[in-house]
Amino acid sequence: MKSFYYRTITPLAVFARRWHWFLAGGLLVLMFGLGVTSMAGESAIVDEVAHIPSAYSYLHYGDYRLNPEHPPLMKDLASIPLQFMHLKFPDNEPAWTTDVNGQWESGWNFIYHIGNNADAILFWARLPILLVAIGFGIILYRFVWRRWGKAVALLSLFFYALSPNILAHSRYVTTDLGATVFIFLAFMAFIRFVERPSGKNLILLSLGLAAANLAKFNAVLLYPFLLAIIVGVVVLWRLPRTWQDRARLYVGGYITACVASVAWIWLYYIPNTINMPADVQERLIRGSLVSENVQGVVGLLVNMGHSPIFKPLAQYLLGVAMVFVRVTGGNVTYFNGVVKNGSFHSYFPELFLVKTQVAFLILGLAAIVAAVVMLWRRPAPRRLLHRWAESLRQHTFEWTIGLFAAFYFAVAVDGNLNLGIRHILPIYVPLFVLVAIATVKLARLLAASQWRVWTTAVLTVLLAWYAGSTFWIYPSFTAYFNELIGGPANADQYFSDSGVDWGQDLRNLKKYTDAHPEIKQFALDYFGGGDPRYYYCARAYDAQGHLIATADGYDCSHSTMIEWHSQNGRYTGQYIAVSETFLENDRYYSALNGTTGYKYLRAMKPIAKIGYSIYLYKLY
Repeated sequence: MKSFYYRTITPLAVFARRWHWFLAGGLLVLMFGLGVTSMAGESAIVDEVAHIPSAYSYLHYGDYRLNPEHPPLMKDLASIPLQFMHLKFPDNEPAWTTDVNGQWESGWNFIYHIGNNADAILFWARLPILLVAIGFGIILYRFVWRRWGKAVALLSLFFYALSPNILAHSRYVTTDLGATVFIFLAFMAFIRFVERPSGKNLILLSLGLAAANLAKFNAVLLYPFLLAIIVGVVVLWRLPRTWQDRARLYVGGYITACVASVAWIWLYYIPNTINMPADVQERLIRGSLVSENVQGVVGLLVNMGHSPIFKPLAQYLLGVAMVFVRVTGGNVTYFNGVVKNGSFHSYFPELFLVKTQVAFLILGLAAIVAAVVMLWRRPAPRRLLHRWAESLRQHTFEWTIGLFAAFYFAVAVDGNLNLGIRHILPIYVPLFVLVAIATVKLARLLAASQWRVWTTAVLTVLLAWYAGSTFWIYPSFTAYFNELIGGPANADQYFSDSGVDWGQDLRNLKKYTDAHPEIKQFALDYFGGGDPRYYYCARAYDAQGHLIATADGYDCSHSTMIEWHSQNGRYTGQYIAVSETFLENDRYYSALNGTTGYKYLRAMKPIAKIGYSIYLYKLY
């Protein structure tokens, strides 16, 4: 075995050191290929119905009346290709002209009803999100390489590029990938400022904070968290010489960066709101914040909106307020066979364990054990705090991203929204980097011992397992679950919604039914952002031969598909397809309505699981 090691493994290591950029580029090309080919076959997810029309309207009209509860950066990027496609937009419909935040109706009309090519819109709007993921991969590799070396950089990129969770959310027009990417970029800017405080790095930090908050509003958590880290730097660092000098330099600089970041956000909102009428914004503010305890905020935002200068900032603050209201409101959640209108404290811990590759969990556990052993290996307990303080001084960035992952995870656990792994996606890149650092250090330590060959063998098996689990789940990255629960085939016993079923498999269902002519007719209860009529029905035209460009513009008289819902009662036909989210959440709604709902289906075994998210049953 040692002979094999020296003849095979050692030359590979030499090749990796010499051609590391080639390997990194290969990983990113592979990531792009997996992302682009898998997204091309998926239908719209729920959130894209709201995000895509709002994205188009921001750049095309300079009007932010749709989807104000999410910031504009990722949507603006997604919208760039759409501006060159000569698309029709339903700007004469009530959803745009009079409704308060008519994002959903505008989305259905824009994507499906008005005469645009829905699949082309989805593909080209998603492509910039994937390119952001690839671009960040380049930045991540370069940053980690310069800080910790080639081996750590390659391993970090390997974890990132072949993560099913990262791949899943790199292909949708949502804010989750943006939060993951730009929060980490903010950390990179932060450590530059901490290590080399200067005017240039202060500006970079302010831009990093602004970009993170323009990607997703949950990045507001960065402000208090990084303030706590800055205070720790002032207390623990020894330069400048006095703590008062450190406080002026770091705390003063950080507060300046925070204020400047709000100014950048303000400026970025200007082109997105420049043509938004004040009365439309007032209607949006009053209609979006209706709770009695926020009426003081409503008055402030309305007054700001009537000022051309403060209107963009009012729109940003409206979005932040809507997020806080949304988080406190909760959601119907299915978890481990139980459904309730609220959250479960064990939801995210269990979800993380079963949605993260087992190989990565093993490496992470090994890293934790090794770190604890190294901290405790000296026998003098009184020296423990000194060693911790020294570690914090020497490894500020590692501690920053590690503590942030723990902090962000704790906030999610304590929150009232349990809607899938996307809500904790920003913890993954910090974990990828930390586990890569620890793995390389541990491997090098063991390589100097008699365990060299076994260390290489175990690491090779774990990395092959990590990559193999990604290739195995392709193209259904959204529904990935690891071996701890037997994979995605058993997901319905534990979870629903965006961690399993976000509506991504409607087009795959169409392919399946087309390939099985024995399914002459079936009922469909679909949860998602696709419109089944767009794929299964003919378009309707008026007497003059013009397309009926509304929700009524479909002729389903000869369709194999019948739209169905659980409240319709027990289906008496031969085949029925139900989205996993509706199938499991029906436990709550049927009990609420005093009906049996889909209990009869849950007692049966489906004949097919389309992409693991749509269950097809044969009733007789």
